[in-house]
Amino acid sequence: MEIIKSTLTDEIGAAIVEGFREYSLEKIGANEFLPREFFEAKINGKTIGYLIVRKFGGQLHIKTLLVNKENRSKGVGTKLIQKAFEFGKENGCTFAFVETMDFQALSFYQKLGFKIDFIRDGYSKNSSLYYLSR
Repeated sequence: MEIIKSTLTDEIGAAIVEGFREYSLEKIGANEFLPREFFEAKINGKTIGYLIVRKFGGQLHIKTLLVNKENRSKGVGTKLIQKAFEFGKENGCTFAFVETMDFQALSFYQKLGFKIDFIRDGYSKNSSLYYLSR
């Protein structure tokens, strides 16, 4: 066997998703792993925010949320998360979950009603990773 560092292509990513889907069907009789969904917030054609979500285990996993510096604290992130909730509801999710570092968006998610499930300490510069759900 040989283990090598490689490049994750779209084709390999799709094969990995399909493998998870097949395994879910085999083990629990349901396909609970959908491909990532990507949303953008735009003003006058310019992207100012990004959101990546995935239905995972039957629930909504908020993978990545980024709003450009000039548009933070203006409701862009909230609107993107609301879109994520709509996507989750349309796909039968009963809760959403997210991971964020203490210096990133912890208070943002808490303002949106997320509750801390777990804290993992020990990251660089004494930072912590928070697991939250709503």
